[in-house]
Amino acid sequence: MSNRIDYENLIIDLYLIKKMNRRGYLYIVKILYLYEESLIKQSLIGSTYKMYKYHFGPYNAMIKPNVEALARRGFLSSKVQYFPRQDEFHTLYEKNEQTETFLKEIDELIQENAPVFEPLDGLIEQFKGYTGKRLMNYIYSLEKTGVKQTRMNDYKLNDIVVDPCLLKRPKFAFKLDEDWYDTIEVLLDPSYKTRLEQAIQDAREGRVVFN
Repeated sequence: MSNRIDYENLIIDLYLIKKMNRRGYLYIVKILYLYEESLIKQSLIGSTYKMYKYHFGPYNAMIKPNVEALARRGFLSSKVQYFPRQDEFHTLYEKNEQTETFLKEIDELIQENAPVFEPLDGLIEQFKGYTGKRLMNYIYSLEKTGVKQTRMNDYKLNDIVVDPCLLKRPKFAFKLDEDWYDTIEVLLDPSYKTRLEQAIQDAREGRVVFN
C-alpha cells in the first residue's frame, strides 16, 4: 500500500493515554520505549517507533507530532501546565470522550491483538506513580537495555537504542489488514466520515450527481 500511514502506532498511542493518568510527552516516550523493548524480548511487535539516544534518553521524533495530531482532531485532551518547582511549562495529555468512543469501536481489533496490548497494561500499572523524569532516571539506571544490552550512558548521541523492525521473524506482530486499515482511516478522520455518511444518504435518496 503506497503512502501507508502507521495507524498501528496511533492506536497504541491512544490506548496508552487512555490507560494512564494525565501525563506529559516525556512519560509517553519512555513508556513506549520500555514497551517496545519488552515486546522485542518476547519476539513480538506492537508499535514500531525506532528509538534513538537523545539528551533525555530514548527518543523518536514522530511520537510528539502523532500525539499532537490526535489532540487537534479531538481524540485526546491536552493542556499546558506550569510547574513552579521546575519553573517549566509542559503539555499534559489525557483521554476524553472521543478517546473512549474510538477505542470501543475497535475493541474487536484490540482483542485480536491482545498479545501486544496486554504487556502495555502491565507497564502502565508498574509505572503509574512515576513522573516522566523519574521514568527517564529508571531507564538510565538499567544495567542492560536496548539493542546493545548495555547502560544508556554507553550509547552515543543518535545511536539506535531500539528498533522493532529489526525483528525479522516475530512470533506475533500488530499489523492492520486492508479492511481494518480502511476502517481506522475513516474513524480517525471525522470530516471524511461525515462526507462518506452524506454520500451514502444522498445515494439512498437519489441525490447522486454524475460529473
